[in-house]
Amino acid sequence: MHSIASTKYYPYAGFKPHGLVEFYQRQNTLFTTAVGPFNEEIIDALSFTQHTYIEKIIAEHGDWCELVEFENSCMATPGALEKLMMYLADLKRQNSAPKKTAFIIKEGLEGGNLLSNTYCNLYKKTGMTMQIFKSKTAALNWLSSETTTAIA
Repeated sequence: MHSIASTKYYPYAGFKPHGLVEFYQRQNTLFTTAVGPFNEEIIDALSFTQHTYIEKIIAEHGDWCELVEFENSCMATPGALEKLMMYLADLKRQNSAPKKTAFIIKEGLEGGNLLSNTYCNLYKKTGMTMQIFKSKTAALNWLSSETTTAIA
């Protein structure tokens, strides 16, 4: 059994985070489940909750990858998307960014057609490698491959 971290335990003050993000580590990969839709407060909860995990993975493995599987919706407010880009830029600046990130956005997921390009562009703007997949198998195969070229 994996130790799962969750944004539902984030000690927020003020407006409640909308959405839920849970993750666990297996070797150098952070397996993330993101249940949307999301507001900008969830990004605060995510960065607060992920910080310790990222430090641990880097200390143990040097670099890391992330697999993000969306459930229910991948819709996000404009404020959430902007805050996500700032969070990614901070990770990059601190040399804590993942080597590769794979998103799983299954066919028919709410917001999938609308936001897939937006998510790709956020990662591209921050200089990070990311790709979107329809299946977990394809995402895992890409993460374990040696290539780091993003194909959006």
